[in-house]
Amino acid sequence: MMRKSLVLLVSGVLFAGALATVRVATHPLVPQPLPEDPPPPAPVSPVFAEREGVRVSFDLALRARPREAAAGSALQGTARFVLADAKSGASLQGRRVLGWMSPRAPGATAPDDAACKERVKSYLGGLLSAKAEVDLNAYWFLTLNHDQTVSVINPQLAFERTKLHSLVSLGGEVADWALLKDRSALYATVASGDSVSVVDLQRFLTTRTIRVGHRPGRIAVAPDGRTAWVSNDGDGTVSILDTTTHTELAALEVGAGRHEVAFSDEGRTAWLTSSEAEMLTAVEVASREVLGTVSVGVGAGDVAWSAVARAIFVTQPRTSEVLVLDVARREVSRRIPVKPGLGALRFDRTGRWAFLLHPEAGSVDIIDAATSQVAHSLEGFAAPDAVVFTDAFAYVRNTTSGRVSLVELSTLGGASAPSVVNVTMGQLTPAEARGLGRSDPIAALPEGNGVIVAGAADRALFLYQEGMMAPRGTHLNYGREPRAVLVLDRSLREVEAGTYAATATVRENGTYDVAFLLDNPRAIVCMEWKVGGVPEDAALAKKLPLKLTPRFDPGRHFTAGTTTALRFQLEPTPGMDPRPVRPEEVRVLMFKTPGTWQWRTEPRITPDGDFEVDFTPPSPGQYKLVVGVESRNIDLGRLPHFTFGVIEAPAPASASLSEVAR
Repeated sequence: MMRKSLVLLVSGVLFAGALATVRVATHPLVPQPLPEDPPPPAPVSPVFAEREGVRVSFDLALRARPREAAAGSALQGTARFVLADAKSGASLQGRRVLGWMSPRAPGATAPDDAACKERVKSYLGGLLSAKAEVDLNAYWFLTLNHDQTVSVINPQLAFERTKLHSLVSLGGEVADWALLKDRSALYATVASGDSVSVVDLQRFLTTRTIRVGHRPGRIAVAPDGRTAWVSNDGDGTVSILDTTTHTELAALEVGAGRHEVAFSDEGRTAWLTSSEAEMLTAVEVASREVLGTVSVGVGAGDVAWSAVARAIFVTQPRTSEVLVLDVARREVSRRIPVKPGLGALRFDRTGRWAFLLHPEAGSVDIIDAATSQVAHSLEGFAAPDAVVFTDAFAYVRNTTSGRVSLVELSTLGGASAPSVVNVTMGQLTPAEARGLGRSDPIAALPEGNGVIVAGAADRALFLYQEGMMAPRGTHLNYGREPRAVLVLDRSLREVEAGTYAATATVRENGTYDVAFLLDNPRAIVCMEWKVGGVPEDAALAKKLPLKLTPRFDPGRHFTAGTTTALRFQLEPTPGMDPRPVRPEEVRVLMFKTPGTWQWRTEPRITPDGDFEVDFTPPSPGQYKLVVGVESRNIDLGRLPHFTFGVIEAPAPASASLSEVAR
C-alpha cells in the first residue's frame, strides 16, 4: 500500500515547504567557501510573536551594498524564522514553513489576526494581483527543451493555465545539464559548440560560454560544489571546470569514447569511465591528480558510488556484469552476473539499493549493496531508460508506454516481490517525442513526497503526489518538448535546529508586514519589520530602474484575428543603472480577462531603439499587456500595464437582392 505524505494544497497550488540545501552566491568571480547553509547574518534584534503554542522570532540581516551596485538598487539579505515551543522552549524541527514580506502602505496599520489570515490566503492563491514584494518560498521547474532552450516555470503561480516565467536560449543542442551546488547558475553541455553554456539563475540569462574539449556530453558537479566535470566524448578527455570563475582548470586524458563520472569517499575521489578503453581512472578532486587506474575491460558503462558498501559499482555490458570496486585497493573485488542489455545504474538515497535497467528486456534488476547480489529481478517494464528516487519510491520511466512505474523502497528488504504501482503520465509515450535525451526526465519535489515528470511528447509537465493514482496537475510547456526537468529551490529551509532561512531581496526602506505560515501545529502569524538599509537616497530607492513609455494608443480598440505591432520604450531612470536593456532581458505577457488565454514572448528591437511585439487577439474581449525585466529586479506587474478592448471582426458584406437574383 502506497504511503501518503502530508501536503498542503490551496487553489491547486502545491504547498511549497522547503528543506533542501540552498546557498545564494555573492560575487560569481571571487572564490569563496561553499557552506551548506546561508552565510551567518549580521547581529540584529529579532521581533517575536506567539500563536497556537508556538513562539516565532524573525529577523532580516541585509548584506553590505556592493560598490559597483547602481544607485537605487535592491539589497539582498538572510531572512530567518526561529520556532520554539512556547512552554518548554524546545526547538520545532522538521516543519514546513512559508513566509512573505510586503511594504506597508503609508498611513496603514498592522493587520489584525483576521486580516493576517486573509493576506496569507491571498498569497497562497498565487495571483499577480496579490503577490508579495518578497516571497521566501520561491522555486521553479526548469525544463531542457528540444529547441535548444530552457523553460523556467513557476508552479506556485495560479495565473491562468500557462506559468512560463522565462525562456533561456542555450545556443546549441544540449547533451546534458547540471545545477551548481549554490543554485547560482546552470551548466549545459553544447556538443556542437564544444562548450558549456552558463545560465545565470538570478536573471535567467545565458551569460557566458566555457570552451571545453570536443563534443562534450555528460556533466557532473562535485559534492563540494567547487568543480564540474565534463565528458568530452569526441577527444578522450574530461574537462574540470571551476564553478566560481567559470573557467576550465584542466583536461584529463582518460581514454576514447563516452565517459561517466561518479564521486566516492564523500566527494574526495572522482572515478571516470571510458567506453573504448580498458581502464577506470581515479582522480583526487582537490588536486586533480590521477591516483591510479583499475582494469575493467573495454565497454564500461554507468558508474555509481555506494556509501553502504563503500565501493564503486560499474556496469560492463560486454560481459553482462556489474563490477564492484574496492576503492582503497583500487581493484575489482566482486563480479555480479546480470541479464544482458545493460542500461542506467542508479543507487537510491540510502546507497543500499542499486537499480539496473534493461531497456531491451523490459526489466529491472535491484542489487543489494550490502551483499553485492541481485536481490530482485522485476519484469513488465516497457523499455525503461531512467530512474529517479524520493525517500519512499523509485520512479522508473517507460519509454514505449505512457506510464511511470513506482517501486516502493520499503518493500525491498523482504524475500517477497517488491510493491510496484504504475501511474499513467500523459496521453503519448516518451518514444513519440523527437528525442529522449541523456538527462533525468523526472525530478523530486522540494516537499519530498512527489515528483515532476517531463512529458516530452505531450509537451507538458505532470505533477505527481505520492499516494495518488494519477497526476495531481499539469503544467504546459509553451509548445516545447521537455526532455529533462530540474527543480530550482530557493525556499525557506531548516539550517539548524528550529531555524528556517532563505535569501530575501528588498527594494526600498520602510515598514514591512511579515506573514508566516506553519503547517504543524497550524499557525498564521503577522509581524512588523523595519528596513532602513536600502540606498540612502530614499527617493531613488522607491523608483523603478526603468521607465516604460507606450508608443501606441492604449485607448484604441483592436480587431479579433488581426495582427497589430505594439511598440514601447524602456529607458533607464536617471541616476540608476544606465545600461541599455537588451530584448532577451524583457518579458512580455498578454492575457485575456476573464479567461484562460495568455501569450508570453520576448520583444524585438526596432532601428530607433524601441521594443515591439505582434499582438493577434484570438477573440473579442478585454486584454492586458504586462512587461517585466527580471535582470533589473522588475517582476511582471511592477511596471505600468495597459488594457485593450478587442472587437469582433466585421462580417463580410451580404450580397444584395439584385445580385442574388442574377
